[in-house]
Amino acid sequence: MRTWREELNKLRDELAQLTELTEQEICGSLPHFYRHFDTMKNNIEIFIYAGEGDIDDFLPVLERDWRASHESLTGMLDCDQGECDMKMDPASWISCLELLLRVEKFFKQRKNETDLKGE
Repeated sequence: MRTWREELNKLRDELAQLTELTEQEICGSLPHFYRHFDTMKNNIEIFIYAGEGDIDDFLPVLERDWRASHESLTGMLDCDQGECDMKMDPASWISCLELLLRVEKFFKQRKNETDLKGE
């Protein structure tokens, strides 16, 4: 079984890849949702380097930023050609989707674990 440190390091690395891919593939200014991914990555680094406080207090912060990255009007789902001007090649697009799915999976697993604790 993986430790929280390993899980968070993996999530941080996935978010770093996602932000890097976003930076590389977008012409012009970065989209609004980018800051949420970057904030999550930075918060994970702070949490790990600060000595790992209570993970149950930290996870809602990550979940808040993940939800914010998907909000209407400013989230990635509403990113249109005018704001993002994405010209991703198919391989980059697939990589981006895979990273998004891995991050989403992290939150679904955490929710399942929390639900099991409550039973």
